[in-house]
Amino acid sequence: MKKPGQTRLTGGLLLGLALLLFAFPGESAQGARQGVSLCAELIIPSLFPFFVLSSLLIATGLAELCARPLGRLLSPLFGTSGAGLSALVLGLVGGYPVGARTLAQLAERKACSPKELRRLSLFCNNCGPAFFVGAAGVGVFGCREAGFLLLGANLLSAVLLGMILHFFLDSKDRQGDYLYSNPKCLSLSQALPDCVSAAFSSTLGVCAYVILFSVLTALADCSGLLPFCVNALAGFLPGEQAPALCRSLLMGLMEISTGTAALREGTASPAALPLAAFLLGWGGLSVHCQSLPYWRQAGVPVGPYLGAKLVQGLLSAGLTALGASLFPLSLPVMASTASLVAPSLLRRELLALWALSGIYSLLPKKRGGKAGGKPV
Repeated sequence: MKKPGQTRLTGGLLLGLALLLFAFPGESAQGARQGVSLCAELIIPSLFPFFVLSSLLIATGLAELCARPLGRLLSPLFGTSGAGLSALVLGLVGGYPVGARTLAQLAERKACSPKELRRLSLFCNNCGPAFFVGAAGVGVFGCREAGFLLLGANLLSAVLLGMILHFFLDSKDRQGDYLYSNPKCLSLSQALPDCVSAAFSSTLGVCAYVILFSVLTALADCSGLLPFCVNALAGFLPGEQAPALCRSLLMGLMEISTGTAALREGTASPAALPLAAFLLGWGGLSVHCQSLPYWRQAGVPVGPYLGAKLVQGLLSAGLTALGASLFPLSLPVMASTASLVAPSLLRRELLALWALSGIYSLLPKKRGGKAGGKPV
């Protein structure tokens, strides 16, 4: 049962949202149109085919067929079964939230243990190559190579996070201890109608969140809340591009597409590329809301997942800055990244402590000989 204070807070937020919708009907409608356009041009073409593919792979039993050889190859690195790692592969290829949906389907078929599902949820839900190369690389930075650098940093950060979680977790949780239930597998003709219908329904659910957060972002902008926060945050940062970077950061924390697009105004800053990597690794609250029904279906706690996405975003940003220093890019509108790759000793120590504290927060803690919380 909710406490009275929580109920009043929820009521106040909803009342404030209703007042904003009545005060700015044109701006909210324009935000909704931008969300619909984003869905039609990017979300549906990139997500729907992979939703169908992941459903067919699992319903026809191909995921289980590939599970054993894939598990023998990658289990030493991640400590999970091959069936679970199929969610990682599909998540890296298909983009948000294909990895989460695949885990939910594996949980429904009892192809993974609850421990595997909780651990895989921390690094299997990722942005897809099409968004990295097309939307971020070409669309924002005007350079396809920038998109490939962002893609490589995100992929490596997900792999590193999975390996870190494996080697630092309790040793008795490292080996698969789950017996597959071997559910009935369908033929392609039997599985196709239901898989297409379910994939289309899931895609519409994702689009609904994209449109909602586009409206929320538009209301925050026209009401003055977003500009106020941008100016307050930019006051602590040097450089002419600080307002554009802060605006991109705040919008990207909410919704990945609009936040990344806002970087077009700040690409001259050396921090723009690592910031894009952080936003794409983090994913945004819109993506996390899209994934929430799948985590509930899979029995996965949301808190550790959010912490893992934050750590992955930081890792991706650091790897991007390192990659830009080792392989300089000729970006048409971007300044040199030299100032990012040679930070002072104090900055290096702070970054290291920040990353270690984030990773430590993901590890299981024991109190009095018993785990203090749910295992991951």
